[in-house]
Amino acid sequence: MSRFQCVDCDHEHHTAVSCPRCRQLRGQVEVCRSHGARPLARCGACRTLARSQAGI
Repeated sequence: MSRFQCVDCDHEHHTAVSCPRCRQLRGQVEVCRSHGARPLARCGACRTLARSQAGI
């Protein structure tokens, strides 16, 4: 199961639609399963997530 982080309050959770803490409906960013919300440049999964979230 993927994990997401809210851009507004930094809360990590399992829902891509909204943040259960602050109820923000946008700004849910998927995080790397290995490294969490702090992406590492040498991690292929982090690079893929960064590209998909940037709309590239």
